[in-house]
Amino acid sequence: MKKVAIILHENFEESEAIVTIDILRRSEIIVDIYNIQEKDFQVGSHNITVKTEYKIESLNSDNYDGIVIPGGPGINNLFDNEILLNLIRDFNSSNKLISAICAAPQILGQAGVIDGIKIVKFPTSNKYLEKAFVQEKDSIIDKNIVTGSSIGTVVPFALNIIEYLQGKEQKEKIKQQLVII
Repeated sequence: MKKVAIILHENFEESEAIVTIDILRRSEIIVDIYNIQEKDFQVGSHNITVKTEYKIESLNSDNYDGIVIPGGPGINNLFDNEILLNLIRDFNSSNKLISAICAAPQILGQAGVIDGIKIVKFPTSNKYLEKAFVQEKDSIIDKNIVTGSSIGTVVPFALNIIEYLQGKEQKEKIKQQLVII
């Protein structure tokens, strides 16, 4: 069974997190919810409070097949977060899934894991992306990196994570369950 860690941060985009968790769990992917802060909950950008299960300091990349980072305005507060940057590098050095949506690909850029990689991102989120190949799509998989451009593309983003971890057949199965035509 595949297992991923999702990282919640203050002012995260709630739908990008919750919809991704929901779709991955429908596909029987275990999703553990981590908090970047020393709290048992995290408040998103629209004042929705989500209970978290673990603190980021306890996250060991050896125990997971991938990491998911939702976007939102709180991404700006994650720049230079060495714990998160080192985790991203750990996942990358093991060629494990690294997924980020909306403004979050900027963190991947700062971690140095998307040089020469095709990505998508929120239109005005441009920090640390000079060495990536930005595409105009809803979501994209390039090597071990899955990115999505915004809240409006969270379903294709989550489906691409399923494709990466479980294959195209499983992605199509979940797509049918969600009645996506």
